[in-house]
Amino acid sequence: MAKRRKSKSSKASSSDRYSSEIIRWKDGDTTKADPFFILILNNIALERPLDSHNFVADMSTGSKADRALFEKSAEYIKKNLFGEMPGQAEKLLADSPHNQKIKLWSIYVWGLAANDASSLVGEHRLQGSNAIRPRRDAVVAMLAYLGMNADIVFLVTKSPYKRATALPTTDDDTRGGIPATYDGGTITHRFYHQFPGMVAINVTSSTMTAAHEFGHAFSSYTNGHVADLYNDSNAPFFNLKVGRPIPDNFSSYQGKTYLSDKARDSLGYKPNWVSYHSELADPAQPAIMDYYTNTTQPMLCLHDKITKAYIMDRIAAKVSR
Repeated sequence: MAKRRKSKSSKASSSDRYSSEIIRWKDGDTTKADPFFILILNNIALERPLDSHNFVADMSTGSKADRALFEKSAEYIKKNLFGEMPGQAEKLLADSPHNQKIKLWSIYVWGLAANDASSLVGEHRLQGSNAIRPRRDAVVAMLAYLGMNADIVFLVTKSPYKRATALPTTDDDTRGGIPATYDGGTITHRFYHQFPGMVAINVTSSTMTAAHEFGHAFSSYTNGHVADLYNDSNAPFFNLKVGRPIPDNFSSYQGKTYLSDKARDSLGYKPNWVSYHSELADPAQPAIMDYYTNTTQPMLCLHDKITKAYIMDRIAAKVSR
């Protein structure tokens, strides 16, 4: 059962004081000072648009209604990540044998001014893009200010822009990890990060959005970057390769060969595409990283086989540090 804790904290001056409400959805491995930690945080101010230095209040009032809206969104994220939503086929974090060691908290913060420091999300500059994006440096500074060292951060906003986006984790490649073989080379599931993976997500998000964006955020710029599959690409990623004709084998990971998905499930590759994907867990359903606008039954989507194996291995590394 989730545990609620209200707190009030102050810094050096009265203008730097804030209040917060924490819900401990899962405490994870309490035997460790630094367990694998997923944090859900409200966005206090929006940068509108990105890089404009124009900041407007977002989820910042501390009102009962605002906190309730945030809690509802946090509960959705938790349920989607752990496969608890009605009709959800992909159990994701619940499928890990280490799922009880994962810490997941949400914190709603209020009392801070809407400015550069409190703006954790910005709206995309391009008209019609409808995308929100994490402001990485501000997020890292805010986590330090709050005394939180999360591995993955979900940033909840009420922006009229609805499309979630994520930034993968920047691994700390100077520290330890668990090596894994990939196409004859080695990647390392690092224990620690330099910058956490982060997701900007709207309060209206539903179906498999949180799980999809987690796939990006939990991946790594240097040790396996998980990409969207609904866009073509001429650059390879961990879960996407480039070339025609499509070969029988997609990749070798941890001594296992994964086949290529030559048909792209029911969606089909567009005639001009050069990229291709890995074999599906269910040939009848799109992969989670391919579901965005491509299915009428998003709750039935599953991660493709190699991406799911990657996520499970990365969890195992994080909880073992």
